[in-house]
Amino acid sequence: MLPSIESYKNPYLLVKIAHEGINASNLEELFVLTKHNKQFFAEILLISTKTIERYIKEDKKFNPAESEKLIKLQEVYEKGVEVFGNVVEFNNWVEKPAYGIGLMIPKELMKTVSGINLVMNELVSIEFGSLA
Repeated sequence: MLPSIESYKNPYLLVKIAHEGINASNLEELFVLTKHNKQFFAEILLISTKTIERYIKEDKKFNPAESEKLIKLQEVYEKGVEVFGNVVEFNNWVEKPAYGIGLMIPKELMKTVSGINLVMNELVSIEFGSLA
């Protein structure tokens, strides 16, 4: 099971969860939340879809860096759905250059934790009145 939204308020807990690793079987929760498939997550995690399939089949854990990305991705998707009203609208935004992040494509930024943080900061800005 992925961390609950309340756990994002405790960065020490998130670090602990990332170090322990996220089970690949929990990726199904992110497929549902994000409406994305293995290919999307392979691009974000910088691994192959075959690796994801093998991890799911063997119920392996992602390494700490991959786990941290998955946790942060869950957080950004929950915020994106909150800001845009639904996952379809958020996914449309994720695929296009965004003004508030230097016309960079959010999906491309999400390949690093720092990039995910930039996307989250932009979502907060949009939430409080900046233009998308």
